[in-house]
Amino acid sequence: MSHFAANLELLRRSSEPLAARLEAYHDKVGDPTELGGFAVEPARSGALTLSFQRDGRKIYIHSPYDPQREAEQYAEGQLREAGSGNFTVFFGMGLGFGMQEVLSRLPAENRVLVFEPHFELFYLAFCHVDLSTLLTHNQTTVTCDSSIQGAMMMYMNMFELATFSGVQFFSNPAFEVLPQAPAFDEFAQRIRYEMTAISGNIQTLMVMGEMQQTNIILNFPEILDNPPFQHLIKRFSGRPAVIVSAGPSLEKNVQLLTELDERALIIAVDTSVRPLLAAGITPHAVVTGDPQELNSRHLRGIDLPETYLIAEPQSPIASLRGWTGPKFICSFHDNLMQWVDRVLGDRGHVLVWGSVAVMAYDVAVKIGADPIVFVGQDLSFPGGRTYTSGTFFETEEKQQMTVEELQKKGTALIEMTDIYGQPVQTNRQMFAYFNFLRNRMADPDVRGRLIINATEGGILQGPHITVMPLREAIDSHMREAFDVRGMLAEAHHQGNETNYANLLIETDRVISALRSALEYCRQGLNSVERTLEAIAADDGSAAAKSEVITHYNRMLAARKHTSSNPEVSKMIEMANQTGMYCFARGVKTTKPGEDGYSNEFLKRSCYHYHTLYVSTRDAVERLIPPFESVRDAARERVQAEKVAVG
Repeated sequence: MSHFAANLELLRRSSEPLAARLEAYHDKVGDPTELGGFAVEPARSGALTLSFQRDGRKIYIHSPYDPQREAEQYAEGQLREAGSGNFTVFFGMGLGFGMQEVLSRLPAENRVLVFEPHFELFYLAFCHVDLSTLLTHNQTTVTCDSSIQGAMMMYMNMFELATFSGVQFFSNPAFEVLPQAPAFDEFAQRIRYEMTAISGNIQTLMVMGEMQQTNIILNFPEILDNPPFQHLIKRFSGRPAVIVSAGPSLEKNVQLLTELDERALIIAVDTSVRPLLAAGITPHAVVTGDPQELNSRHLRGIDLPETYLIAEPQSPIASLRGWTGPKFICSFHDNLMQWVDRVLGDRGHVLVWGSVAVMAYDVAVKIGADPIVFVGQDLSFPGGRTYTSGTFFETEEKQQMTVEELQKKGTALIEMTDIYGQPVQTNRQMFAYFNFLRNRMADPDVRGRLIINATEGGILQGPHITVMPLREAIDSHMREAFDVRGMLAEAHHQGNETNYANLLIETDRVISALRSALEYCRQGLNSVERTLEAIAADDGSAAAKSEVITHYNRMLAARKHTSSNPEVSKMIEMANQTGMYCFARGVKTTKPGEDGYSNEFLKRSCYHYHTLYVSTRDAVERLIPPFESVRDAARERVQAEKVAVG
């Protein structure tokens, strides 16, 4: 079997999309030794090495003499410097020699992400090198996505708060000559920023994980009854779209939006809906995706029967059920929505990163809008204000939306320069969104499109953004009328085709797996109790020690069984973030003493596993009833279809 065929067979187990991409490329180009400036050639030792042509010069990425010995030395040196951590990120892989040497020395439970943005290089390695150490390593993900955003999505999908103990970064100085090398540093900075934000907000994230999943399950009727956002993808190619956020500068030009009812698609983030209505403007679409109940209040009491809501099901139940107009359902494709997209078909993947404005931008990108125009997107606090007037915070909560109030709460501020060259303050969150949007605007999928910041204030500027007043943007780029609502209605009328029989089967499988997990929790708790009893009765004899170890091993084994179904295991973990976090931290701090696995060590371990099994049991018991509701709904619809056919 060729290296390509053997590697492909292993890759299919973990990443079918990447495997399909490689297979299609193989049908096109075969097994070349040169591709994209890279060349695979023999080293003096007889092994393969890799060179790269740059500015007419041949540069060796691996040793031209003995790349295997070089890889061993690389692994030894890198592991000494990498520090501890159970998340491992490789920036580039070359032909994979050094990376596989490192992997062979890492703990099997480490989660590993390989970021190789040079697809041609990865393809050559796939054709000519045995990558089995990489492709069979437990919980390893490979991404050849050249965008930082795509790689970050891969990383965050791997990330688990409960088990996280740090990140190890591995790179090779030789890779710095490659075209995409600057992406390595940028990706590392993004990961470090995310991890810093997470470590400072652990409690919120533990609550949010369960909240997101609960909302999705309870919003399942909305998923079934409304068309997917997928119907809107590329629907507005070449048509202008205006994204309206609720920054302070919205007050400068909001009235101009009254001219655009039939000249641009107006997409409002949920926070900006009330200010728009107060100005007499009805948006064509509203986006929402924040799971917090507080967020639903932005849309509470809003009656817009002709405005389309584009919602991710993790949004509060009140936001979706209370919406009086038509809806499209999209997917952030994380956690439970990965299961939904697999079972029901892709709802339409929308990228989000902490802000509904980021979601709105990706909606505009996916539907093909050109130009994409930002209004009210200050990402800072001009005039000392944090929002435009008329938001829910100001009108109903009676909050003072000012920088002064933020400072009273201890919020750290960052000094920036606005689009006019004047100083302005922002906070860490807004600064992160600013960087994310600027990076996202450099992606290939918006190459050639015009991105305009018509906010007339704030800090959103960069090499891929054209800054101009809204008046100029309208006069120059939004002059032609088109049937905005008709285009939305046409997409919506495509409906939502669902295979309810398949949904019924898949939901039954989830419920069965959840009930199995519940039984294993019961067995685990029983083993905890029996282990503690055996420890208490231990008289030092070999038989007593054997009794302790037998029950202890059964206690450990029960955990493996509760997570035997990967999809359902992820659901349980998301519903049990606090319990998993306490368990992981407890186990990490409970180490065998000099006398090894003493009874005292085993007793402390029992307490941690008791926490795990009780919290997991409670999480599973919370998950089963809503999934039973989904199953009942699927069964009713299967019966209705049979009656209709009959």
